[in-house]
Amino acid sequence: MNALETQEMSAYQAAIESVLPILTANRAASEAGRSAAVESITALRDQGLARLMTPSRNGGQGASIRAQVHACAETARACPASSWVMMVCGAHNWISGGFSEQCREEMFGSDQDLLIAGTLAGQGKFRKADGGWRVSGRWQYCSGVDHSPWLLIGSFRDPEDTAKGPNSLHVMLPRDEVEVDDTWHTLGMRGSGSKDVVLDDVFIPEYRAEATGKLFNGSSPHVLDHGEDCGIYMAPAMCSLSTQLAGCILGMAREMLSLYVEKTRVRADIYSGKGSGAKARMGTVQSRVAEAYGEITAAELMIGRNCDMFDAIAAAKAPADMTAQAQMRWHSAYAAGLCRSAVERLYAGAGAHAAYNDSPMQQCFRDVIMATHHAAVDLDGGSEVQGMAMLGVEPG
Repeated sequence: MNALETQEMSAYQAAIESVLPILTANRAASEAGRSAAVESITALRDQGLARLMTPSRNGGQGASIRAQVHACAETARACPASSWVMMVCGAHNWISGGFSEQCREEMFGSDQDLLIAGTLAGQGKFRKADGGWRVSGRWQYCSGVDHSPWLLIGSFRDPEDTAKGPNSLHVMLPRDEVEVDDTWHTLGMRGSGSKDVVLDDVFIPEYRAEATGKLFNGSSPHVLDHGEDCGIYMAPAMCSLSTQLAGCILGMAREMLSLYVEKTRVRADIYSGKGSGAKARMGTVQSRVAEAYGEITAAELMIGRNCDMFDAIAAAKAPADMTAQAQMRWHSAYAAGLCRSAVERLYAGAGAHAAYNDSPMQQCFRDVIMATHHAAVDLDGGSEVQGMAMLGVEPG
């Protein structure tokens, strides 16, 4: 049992294992199509994994963040793109727990297995309108938009809008009210289909909008609608997202290590003329494997520590303080950095064959490099926040 596994996982393990062959079979198609294959997303939906994080009041599993992280890590080994879509959209399904019952019923009432795409970064503008808000702008990195009928996006108040109210909002809206702009031509994570979306003066009713501050801090008044389950939705949103994201990267790094070990056990040393297994007998190669294993294991333990903290928040039914939030963000960022270091270490010793486009190790390398560029696991930002919290420095 690893640091992410608990008794809860047994309820979902069969579902996870059942989708792995389908994700593996469609991995190349996801990569080539620059969007997770329909067959892969359908498998996730059919096995109930799309609703792991959907509130139980709306037909979801209402699972812990740990369960989602474990599922993301396992599925990332088979198909990083499909796992990424499940992770990002599942995180948004979880955030929906802070929205009104009317909003959630509208989204999940006819489809309890839907995945909510979108982007949490506030990249557009809103202004007050009768009965709601009008939103315009362009949002990047909308992972899984091809597979989702609903979007969650963040925006800031238009400077020219002088009405009273929050300065930042997150809103839910149907995908057919936005334009999808296919900008996703990237180094890695190609199959995530993280395209841009564009809104032009789209009306959002009041019940589908929430003030970002309370929503992200787990203090939305709608959290209490979930009764005994309310503690699940009190975790800080960015800590939750960053932990789930690190879980995805952990799965990719685990797969890279497995691929490297499998190839290196029988890899010959071409220039010396030594045959099968020659590379595996080199002390430097043995050290490379051991150090990568150490980095990946340390990352797993740090992610597991975050999951312990989420469990504690859920049990206490109280939002986390700023010190705990800083710690969780840093755990996620550092764990992702450890995984990237391990993958870079292995790829550097993988030989010329790993440079081909059809090499699974090349894809693992590209995907991890790309995934660790996500702002939620930014090492510089995460270290600064953690350092300030430890030294008692007030944020600027």
